[in-house]
Amino acid sequence: MSKTVTVFDAAWLGRARASTDKGSWIAGVLDSLDGDGTLYLDSIRVWFNKFPLTSSKDKRALKTRLESFNNSDHLGGVNELSWWEFMRKTNINAIPVATSTAPRPDFQVLAPTDFYLEVSTLNLSDAERQKFEREEGVSLNHPDTLRRLLVKAADEKNGQIAFAASQRRPCALVVFDYTTWSGFGTQLFRFIANGLLGKPFEFSRLPADLSALAYVERKVIDGRLAISRDRSAAYYNPNATHTLPVGTFRAITQFWSQMVEIQPQLEDHWVWL
Repeated sequence: MSKTVTVFDAAWLGRARASTDKGSWIAGVLDSLDGDGTLYLDSIRVWFNKFPLTSSKDKRALKTRLESFNNSDHLGGVNELSWWEFMRKTNINAIPVATSTAPRPDFQVLAPTDFYLEVSTLNLSDAERQKFEREEGVSLNHPDTLRRLLVKAADEKNGQIAFAASQRRPCALVVFDYTTWSGFGTQLFRFIANGLLGKPFEFSRLPADLSALAYVERKVIDGRLAISRDRSAAYYNPNATHTLPVGTFRAITQFWSQMVEIQPQLEDHWVWL
């Protein structure tokens, strides 16, 4: 009988308490273990236990990422679980794709249509990090954020996109934004729409096998994780080899050819996870 894989157990908490890295995500959690910090960890524990991975190797790999004190590694694992929970709550039926020696997307979506989906993270840039270290301010720079999105879609995720193409299915890339100005109520999602679908038509620089790109703002509010409905958005590639039906991501704002926009029917500004 295989051993149960658990996350954030007592041994891990002991190592976390011994950490002296004040820049790590764990520092904020430890400061609020009597409230928000415990709620945050408990939410991830529940998702991890429900996450339908069939391979114990994949389960252990996800545990390693979630428990890492490195912010990028931890957020990568949390975002994968967060998006899976978001899909469950918004009637998108998906299963994780088993890992392989070659790159594969994170999920195969079964309904409302059949396609592959990769989850990624846009972390602080080196320039932002260096300015923080020098205690300098960071300017609002939408063009640079769009540039980094294009690099991620065109270069970093080519293998995952190519796998979906080999299966003759659409592929969507979901990018969580953790740059300095994310979550400040800016209109970045509209700037991205104008860049991808307006002039210049930046979608032309991306692989034709990329069917859609989704930009996501996620926040932790009083220990609970939530995704913004009105500042997250999906952009459909009109040049895609395998098109993804408009309306697939109906819970967030959607853009497609000619800058046409569909807004979600907002019951709340957040999808609580």
